[in-house]
Amino acid sequence: MSQPPVKVLPHLHMTSGALRSVIFLFLLSLVLAAGNYLLSASAVRSARASSASAVQLCEAGNEARAQQVQLWLFVIALSPPPPRETAAARAARQKVITTFLAYVRSVFAPRDCAAALRPASGRR
Repeated sequence: MSQPPVKVLPHLHMTSGALRSVIFLFLLSLVLAAGNYLLSASAVRSARASSASAVQLCEAGNEARAQQVQLWLFVIALSPPPPRETAAARAARQKVITTFLAYVRSVFAPRDCAAALRPASGRR
């Protein structure tokens, strides 16, 4: 006949094997929670760094777009009118230049850099 298991802590109603298992599982939970915390903190730091990089790239792009507009304004300012231009031809040329500059300003318009920080809800 086998004897009943010996209880280490009779007030807990646990055997020594069960107590070791509970302690092991508790310690394992602590180790996993600590690992989860460290990995989460690392992911948050990486996300913040990439957000800052995206904003910096956007701002650099806005500066480049502004320089493109300035370049086109400079090129148009340097372009002399044709010799013996009539008033009608001058008005037509000014209309073309105005239309072209409106197009250049729309193509090279600055982008919203704060949008890089907003969550991508709804975007796919």
